[in-house]
Amino acid sequence: EAPPVAATEGSKQEPRKTAKDSADSQTDPAEEESALKEELQETSEVEAKPLVPAVAIGATKVETARLPDEILGAGFEFVRLAADKTLQPLTFMLGNGFPCNALTTRGRALLDVESSDFKGGWLSQAEVQNKVDLTNVRFLETGTTIADLPDCSVMDFPQAMLAEQLGIEVHGILGQPFFKQYDLDLDRYRARAELYLPGEASTQGFYSGVKHLPGIELPAGNLGLAVKGKAVGEAGEDNEESDFAFIGLVDSSAAHTVLNWEAAKLLGFAGPSDPRLAAAAKVLAASADGSAEEMPVTLARLSLCSAPEGVKPMLLSVTKEEWESTGGKGWYFEDLSGGDVCIEFGAVNVAIGNPLSLSVLADSKIGPFTGAAAIIGQDLLFQADRLVLNMKDSQVWLQPGEMKDATEM
Repeated sequence: EAPPVAATEGSKQEPRKTAKDSADSQTDPAEEESALKEELQETSEVEAKPLVPAVAIGATKVETARLPDEILGAGFEFVRLAADKTLQPLTFMLGNGFPCNALTTRGRALLDVESSDFKGGWLSQAEVQNKVDLTNVRFLETGTTIADLPDCSVMDFPQAMLAEQLGIEVHGILGQPFFKQYDLDLDRYRARAELYLPGEASTQGFYSGVKHLPGIELPAGNLGLAVKGKAVGEAGEDNEESDFAFIGLVDSSAAHTVLNWEAAKLLGFAGPSDPRLAAAAKVLAASADGSAEEMPVTLARLSLCSAPEGVKPMLLSVTKEEWESTGGKGWYFEDLSGGDVCIEFGAVNVAIGNPLSLSVLADSKIGPFTGAAAIIGQDLLFQADRLVLNMKDSQVWLQPGEMKDATEM
């Protein structure tokens, strides 16, 4: 049977006339017969045209750096780029959850270009001059031109400083703006990545081992999946899994997974004073208010799941007067269980706290996100042999690899 053919963009397919429609019409039978023959001929011609799989518009080798066992997290992935007016090839981290494309100060020093011109508006002159345009950007290995990268911020982000401890000089990061421009098909088994136009990566077709996880579009352009989990006990046994699924923000620039305290409660923890966390290892991280916070680390087994259809955010109750004067008190998701697909991963060491990275879910009018949430880091994503991200439509495809339990820190 020939595959269906999608309508071209901007076109509308009218219902085909059937033989019954012809019998019910009042036109001349000879004209009907002629019209029906023409219709059947057109149908045959259209259905004979197979769907053409999307062709990757760029490909490159991907280099993976794994963190040592004594550091929380799995690691990062890098690609090598060239661009106009660069003094040497540039090493860029892949970070779909990072809010911008950015250069490190070292990366900026390798560019013989001026900063962006000040054009007025709410940005200060100093802030604008801290942005740089990269032109004619291409993958070093294949020479494939991908795009210009305008308005790259200049900052020494923590992930780059962590990579330096591994002996890797990082010159920048490809963040959300890049991942909105392209679908990414990351094949870790072949250490290779391919780029597609937004929404086209899935048209190449996948083997049955690749699982589709429809996600949720979150504030600030982030991608969310449903998450379920259970804590791993001291003797290595799993505690009972919560039936409640919560939101997880997918972020390949996060070395490790973080649960907020509402999510930790779903795994059975009472809160920061829970005695099971008193002797736990601690990691220093930025809290929601930007200050340094010691977060306990615990071993947990998590599942990433497709989001159920019809998910809607829920607002905390406020009076009309409160809404008009100060806005909302916050929002949350109800139970996100009910999706068609769930993939259980090997147990990982997760940090528990209220991380700064989840503050992107806050809304200036509605208020902060008050529900259970997690940052889905590389400790989970590294367990997939293949990862396909369509950030534009909030879609994920995963091919599970070796699901191996980590040793408790």
